[in-house]
Amino acid sequence: ARDRVDSVTISELAARTGDGNAYWLGFGPTNVALWRMAAVLEAGDYERAVTLAESIDPQVHPNKSRQAAYWIDYGRSLARLRGRHEDAVMALRHAEAVSPLHTLRNPYVRDVLAELLARARRDAVGRDLRGMAYRAGLPV
Repeated sequence: ARDRVDSVTISELAARTGDGNAYWLGFGPTNVALWRMAAVLEAGDYERAVTLAESIDPQVHPNKSRQAAYWIDYGRSLARLRGRHEDAVMALRHAEAVSPLHTLRNPYVRDVLAELLARARRDAVGRDLRGMAYRAGLPV
């Protein structure tokens, strides 16, 4: 008879280990949730990505780059939802405050800033959006 190995999902393993920073990996339930949110965003399910984001506390994660990734993905998701563009700008501003380099040089952030800026030109362009676009090297 073969030995049976119990299968454990990543989520279950993360729940067992808890949030921590062993070997500087930042592995735990928060990191798994951040990756899940990113996967849902990339699959184009923006409402679900926002719902997931709103259930995560990114400050629990020990790495600033992962905290910034949360705010970037949250902002990108919000930017795709009708009536949430101001919230998207605020999320992206939060990402910039956590890690300016990870945020302003991110090509996805630059794309979403350009889209938000183009939409906002129809109305009044917000100061935060215009400032971020400028710092990201976009024409304003």
